[in-house]
Order: sequence, then structure tokens, then C-alpha cells
Amino acid sequence: MTLNTRELLALAGPVSYFALVIFLFALIITSLDLKKINSSAFSVIYALLALVSFLHTFTYILLDLKWSYHNYFDTLPYTVVGTPIERMSVWLMNTSIFKEIWVYGSDGIFNWWWLENLCIMTAGTWTVFLVSEGKVKNVPYLWAYMIIAQVVAVSTASSLFFLALSQRPTPTKVMPSKKDDDDINSVLPAFEPEPEVTAQTIVPVLLGLFTISTCPAPKSPDFLSNILILHALLFIPVLPTPFQTDYPRWLKMPTVNVYFAATALSLALRIQSTLFAASSLPEIGILEFAKAAFACLQSHPGMATFGWDTIYTTVLFLIWATFGDGTSKPKTKALIPVVTATAALGISFSGPMALGNVIDELFVQTEVTDAPVV
Repeated sequence: MTLNTRELLALAGPVSYFALVIFLFALIITSLDLKKINSSAFSVIYALLALVSFLHTFTYILLDLKWSYHNYFDTLPYTVVGTPIERMSVWLMNTSIFKEIWVYGSDGIFNWWWLENLCIMTAGTWTVFLVSEGKVKNVPYLWAYMIIAQVVAVSTASSLFFLALSQRPTPTKVMPSKKDDDDINSVLPAFEPEPEVTAQTIVPVLLGLFTISTCPAPKSPDFLSNILILHALLFIPVLPTPFQTDYPRWLKMPTVNVYFAATALSLALRIQSTLFAASSLPEIGILEFAKAAFACLQSHPGMATFGWDTIYTTVLFLIWATFGDGTSKPKTKALIPVVTATAALGISFSGPMALGNVIDELFVQTEVTDAPVV
């Protein structure tokens, strides 16, 4: 069997993809201290969720490739004869796998409802969290986590990143200087500077959210270019160190402010898409909406890939927002409102709300207001 140059290039595509996935996983896993996983229950949880989310979502990626392969030959008016390798090369030369996964996976009102949730979560929360927490705890290869999120699953990248964070030591807090005649400093709490993000993160995140809000219909000629622009924008904040910059410095702002902005933008986008999806149902109701949303997961392997990735990502961020790495007190007060917000509009809304301490601020204000006057 002799394959021409075009056929070899076609086969090089999937081979390169699998090689990239293996390389990224090897790079991240070797940067982790595997001996520390058993030292914390939450390290074990994040490690197991990384494995489960990868196996589940990657299975649907393979099923999508299988569907594409059979769909191509079943729709031909003639029979293609040849070895399996030759038939595979013919399929790859005449099929755009990336386009098929995104178009078929998001073509439909509820399909986009799922996918939009994942895209907003990735742009407005995951990217900001990856950059801010990754730099505070000096997690290496942030770009590798982002690529895994884009080519495999956000949930897999998130669980690996949570695992990495649980193994990194908490930065030492800066104590105020104590003078001999200044007794008040002896009771002051440790000072922890407010984490900040630069324009290299803020601008791509805001542009990414704008790209999502203006995304055309999946079958539009501009849909794929819109998705590719989103992918490119979200990679800018995690470029390797030589390409990092903090200019312009006047645009640097606290991470919590970016989360607040992401919460507000997500709220507007998710209300719009949720109402649009609900209005498409014959009967509007919570049960009818839930049935339609989960029935959509079975519509296509590409849709199942995005849908289950969204579900796993939701579970992961709810665990992290409540328990973190297990070394601090669980935020049980915020659990009910965060879960409620997630059920109503998705993790893309509740994620930045939880990480931005919106719930904590509300509870603190309530406690101060209700405090008895002495």
C-alpha cells in the first residue's frame, strides 16, 4: 500500500492530536507530586474526577469520530474500496472533523444552551481562575492546562488544576511591621495582598465573552471562525513567561472585580438563552425544561461531549467553591444559594459569583446589619 502526500497529511491530523494529548498529560502529571495525592481526601477526589471526566468525555470524542466516519461513507452514492487505512485517509481528506463536532454539537436551541454555558464558564471564570491562582501558587505549565481544556475537556483540565493547587503550599502572608511602642500590631491579622490580573487577562476575557454574545448560528459560515477566535483569545492570558506582560499597568485590577464583571455579563447572557430555550417548549415548566435539556445530550456524540463536560465542570467547581483543597473551613453558608444559581442559570453564572465572594459579601453585610448595638 502506498499513500500519496495528501493522504499522509490527512492521517497526520488525528495522529498529531493524540500525540498532543499524550504529551500534555505527561507534562502535567510529571509536574505533580504523585506521592502527595493520598495525603488529602480532596486530592484523591480531584485525581479521580480527572480520570473519570477524561475517560467519559474522550469516549464521546471517539464516538463522534466513529459517527463521522460512517456518516461520510453512508451518504456517498458510490462504494469506496480499499484497505482500512486508505478508507480512513479518504474520510479525513474530505471531512472537517473540528467543524463537524462544533456544528452538529451546537446546532439546536438546547444544544447552544449547553454549549454557551460551557463557553462562558471557560472565558469568564476558568481563564481568570487559572491565571490568578496559578500565578499565586506558581503552578507550572498553565498553557498546558488551557490546551487540554480546549482540545479535550474543561472538566479534565479543571480537575488536574485543582489537584495541582492542592499540592502547592499556600504563600506566606506578610505581617505588618511591629514597633516596640506599637502594641496594636501584635493583634493585627496577617496581611494578604489582593490578587490582581493584568490587561493580558482582562482584555481577552472580555473580548471572549463578547465573542460568545455575538456568536452566529452554528450553520452560519462565520460560526467556526467565531469559535476559533474564542480559542485564540483565551490562550493569550496563559502564554509562556517570555510572552507575559503587565502593560498597561493602569488596566490592572483585583481579581474579584473581574469575577463581578463576569457574573454580571453571564447573568445577562444566560437569562436570554434560558428564556429562549424555555419559550421553544410546547409547555413551559421546570420539569419539561430539564427533560428537554437532558434529552438533548443524546442527540449527537458531539453534543454529549459538550454536555457531559459541562456537567463534570459544574460538579468540580461546586466542590472547589465549597471545600477548596480541604485545608480551610467549608463555605457551607454559600452552598444553597450557589447550587440554586447553578440550577437556574448554570455554572457560568454561579462560578464567578462563588469565586468572586459575592455570596460572602452578602452574608457579611447581613451579619453586620443584624448585629446588636451595644
